[in-house]
Amino acid sequence: MREVVVQGVRYSYDTVGEGFPLVLVPAPQGGREVWTAYRPLLGELCRTIAYACHARAATPQCEAPSASARAADTLGKLLDILGLERIYLDTQTDRWPMALHLALQRPECLEGLVLLGVHAVAMDIAPGVRSLAARLHEVTVPTLVLLEAQGHAALPYVEALTERLPRCTRVVVADSTPAAPGGVPALQLGHAMMRFLLHCERQRNLVRGASFLL
Repeated sequence: MREVVVQGVRYSYDTVGEGFPLVLVPAPQGGREVWTAYRPLLGELCRTIAYACHARAATPQCEAPSASARAADTLGKLLDILGLERIYLDTQTDRWPMALHLALQRPECLEGLVLLGVHAVAMDIAPGVRSLAARLHEVTVPTLVLLEAQGHAALPYVEALTERLPRCTRVVVADSTPAAPGGVPALQLGHAMMRFLLHCERQRNLVRGASFLL
């Protein structure tokens, strides 16, 4: 486990796997643990980087960052410190607004964005998403809205979100055999993430090859 300090706040992080970087945004209360079920699978494809914030509960960066542009700015500074210039970003429901802010603030640092919605962490973040409604068309990075079927029912604003994001794909995973932790069908969701990431990497390499030919 390694540690860095960003704007006076201590963060710890670790990596699993090799390849292109996939940053896993922690839940406000659950830290890195929300990604435990996914990391062995995703680590076969890419280098997953999971971090956690260790500020006191009263510190804004950790207390309520999900709808905050300031939280996105802090994450951007963390990426700079870690030397991560181009990443994929994966976040669960409670951090969707923060991830969208980052996509608006620093599109040049994102290869793709995964917005994961599962029943166990489905929250009412509609105000945070609605506050960005007028700018969602500016989010130019490929985006996967990946929903567990039970979580889909708890996220009524997803329809509007996916309609406004220009390069958005929505996938709903239904599975009657959930996997720990939290009753999430992690294997099916993990495979859906991998397919999206592979597609983005193939497209990126095609563009890079075309640019070289020019």
